[in-house]
Amino acid sequence: MRNPNGYGSISKLSGKRRRPYMVRITTGFDVNGKQLMKVLGYYRTRTEAMKALADFNDNPYNINLNSITLKEVLDRFMKNKKDTITESTLKTYKFWHKYLKPLYNKKMKDLRTLELQNFINSLSHLSTGSLKLIKSFIGMLFKEAMEMDIIIKDYSQFIKLPKHKVKIERKVFTDEEIALLWSNVDRIDYIDTILILIYTGMRINELLKLKKISIDLRQNIITGGSKTEAGKNRIIPIHPKILPLIIKRMDNKTEYLVPNRRGTNYYKYSNFRRFEFIRIMELLGMEHTIHDTRHTFATLISDVSNNEGAITEIIGHTNINMTRKYIHTNIEKIRAEIEKIN
Repeated sequence: MRNPNGYGSISKLSGKRRRPYMVRITTGFDVNGKQLMKVLGYYRTRTEAMKALADFNDNPYNINLNSITLKEVLDRFMKNKKDTITESTLKTYKFWHKYLKPLYNKKMKDLRTLELQNFINSLSHLSTGSLKLIKSFIGMLFKEAMEMDIIIKDYSQFIKLPKHKVKIERKVFTDEEIALLWSNVDRIDYIDTILILIYTGMRINELLKLKKISIDLRQNIITGGSKTEAGKNRIIPIHPKILPLIIKRMDNKTEYLVPNRRGTNYYKYSNFRRFEFIRIMELLGMEHTIHDTRHTFATLISDVSNNEGAITEIIGHTNINMTRKYIHTNIEKIRAEIEKIN
């Protein structure tokens, strides 16, 4: 039975082809009433071709959208969101943006569950939480593509995430390892930074971005922190053991306590971890992540102090909205706890 006029056509191309069935659709008519045709796609079987043609006629779309890639949808999505979301959310989107690079040149209309699932499986080194966020981000792009009439179905919803991974077990630095760090502090660059982390409980990025103006050597305190409301601008007394290390670091020409090796800016986390922390661990035969320093501090202070309020204030896990009137009392309270560490 012939298709109705303007419905489109299917023809089988000659020769050995992986997709021999060509589907063309009508885009208009010339002055003589002859149909103007454009290729919709190529298919392996006549059945697939008939379905593609039927789907198109059930839900006609702009044929020029047929070749739009995921990267093009992504760029449009980022442009549209730029002025409607917070700077923090925009940075998050840009962060997930780079993980989608293997899919950049894929046509949106061709992306199916299997390919998306294989892509997610290739990121098995990431945490389950990260994979969940990437899946959500892909879903946003599919929604964008549907709004553009490129696709009619969101295949990202069928992606299956792996079972929750057991959280990495943190290992504290032992007394012997801490002693080894101290014995090499004047011999190996940046060991002092590891010791400062262990004796303050600061997050690595908090220390790397710490400006010297936030260090008060008259009261021997650090005012800093990040990530949470409890962590921001918290007061951290400087343990007597690391005071000489901090005083020595204050004598540099940058505004940061821990500048990079060029002395031009703060040390970026990824570079510090790769070129300093891992190097030091290998030199001393230790196996630790950089976040073990914070866990070590929490363990050390919990072993010598029962003052949970002071501990959480130092680490920055609870809300500590205090007035300036009580800051001095607070400093002395938490200083007493932190100096219990040997």
